[in-house]
Amino acid sequence: MSKIVKQRVSMHDESTSLSIYSKSVNKKRKQNLKHNPTKQLICIVSVPKWLKERVYIKSEVELKLALNYIPEHCLGNLKETPCTYNHRVTRTDQLDDVYFYTLELLDQPNYSIDQIVNLLLKQEDQCAQLAVELVHQRFNILNEYTQHYYISNEELLEVEQLAQNYPYHCIIQKVNKDSSSLSQRIVNEQFHALMGVTREMVSHHLHETKTLPSIFDIGTSLKLWCDVTLSSLSGVSHFDQYINTYEGAQFKCKIEQKQMFKRTQVNPNQIVFIEFRIFKLEEPLKSQLLNPQRLYQNQIDYFNKKNTESEYQQFLNSMNYKHSHHYNNTQPCGYKQLAWI
Repeated sequence: MSKIVKQRVSMHDESTSLSIYSKSVNKKRKQNLKHNPTKQLICIVSVPKWLKERVYIKSEVELKLALNYIPEHCLGNLKETPCTYNHRVTRTDQLDDVYFYTLELLDQPNYSIDQIVNLLLKQEDQCAQLAVELVHQRFNILNEYTQHYYISNEELLEVEQLAQNYPYHCIIQKVNKDSSSLSQRIVNEQFHALMGVTREMVSHHLHETKTLPSIFDIGTSLKLWCDVTLSSLSGVSHFDQYINTYEGAQFKCKIEQKQMFKRTQVNPNQIVFIEFRIFKLEEPLKSQLLNPQRLYQNQIDYFNKKNTESEYQQFLNSMNYKHSHHYNNTQPCGYKQLAWI
């Protein structure tokens, strides 16, 4: 069974069971208390904060666009992923060596497409005009999302099995006729290692900053955003791009891209867009970046710990969790075979 389907079904089952056992509590009103009439505030118009206050662009369509970056949100030299620009992580789940970060849209005002265009054209950036064209193309998803082939659970499982042998990240995006927003960000253990971080570092960083790290050096200019967005919009199967690391080094990497649309019976008026990016490295660079010793050095640097034998053994033990007898137990509580996510 697909891990994505399995995890999303379990979340749906949790919410259903909670709603069954929830109850409303009606309190009797006290008649003797004097109540002042409630003043009603009427919102005439909602205007986004000025550019200097908000570096992230939020609209009714998910753009993953930032005009700058926030240094405090960096994990080492890794800048913030666009997935947490306008979303907060509401829960994290782990299935084997795959991490699921469930996202919820922040309650902030949207920029209109005209406001976004004006902001981009005011930037002293040679890619501003291209960025405007890509923003318009992004908005087309609201008109075109019903025109795609919808994959089955079996086809999704095939993609997951292909990806599991490499570092990868995946985003799941909810799309309907009015809006699109991110639902989940999914990465595997190898993806963390490729960036030079451990799950302990990512977990602590998420707790402290409410953000997740990006493997792309997005935020310094519009060029990289345009390159990555153009690869997504064109639907190419492969593209080359520089990836960033915790230490600040950059490497050119071949990236395989898989894009899919899938129906959901939870909301028949909504579909999900699934985008896998699989990172393929040649030797000896692959072994160099995925070396546990590199991860250990970065972890003690991040937590400002001393390099001791006991610390190193503790790190090795944390890396050996895959060899425990619980790790390969894929059905500890059983699961339902459902045809939807």
